[in-house]
Amino acid sequence: SDQPPVLLVLGNSMNEAVQSTVREAMRAAGRDIDVPPSKLLLEGYKEEDLALVQKLLPAARDALRSMPGAPFDNVCDAAGKLNVWSTVESLFQSPKIYDDVAAGRLTVQGSYCDVKTGKVQFLGEHPAQQDLLEKGRPLDVVRTASDAPVPPLEALCSLAVGN
Repeated sequence: SDQPPVLLVLGNSMNEAVQSTVREAMRAAGRDIDVPPSKLLLEGYKEEDLALVQKLLPAARDALRSMPGAPFDNVCDAAGKLNVWSTVESLFQSPKIYDDVAAGRLTVQGSYCDVKTGKVQFLGEHPAQQDLLEKGRPLDVVRTASDAPVPPLEALCSLAVGN
């Protein structure tokens, strides 16, 4: 077939990093009573101090704004799906991925897995993919030894949740 390969971004329900981030967003919105305890962190650490939580916070805030009275799990699912789109946007920062999508040699699609049922919902291309392409080709960016180190707990959490 003439279809280009698909790069599939897979988000999932019950993601501990997303849950930590939604917990932080709900606390900031005054919904502490609706927040279940964290299972992710070791004693002595705060969720809001993790860079991964800070990175995911816009998706959690957007999810909470779109459903202000929703239960914790529903907000987590919405934030998880929004994070899929955020991840796709990050991928478009790669010159190689940008070039291949723009030339039709690759398609980037989102999906979301409900870990309780194992069902995967295919979300398709980013709703604003054309806008992402119109921004123009990103610059090549390489992480070097002079970049700030990643704290050990953050690296461990990133590995644990696959984000």
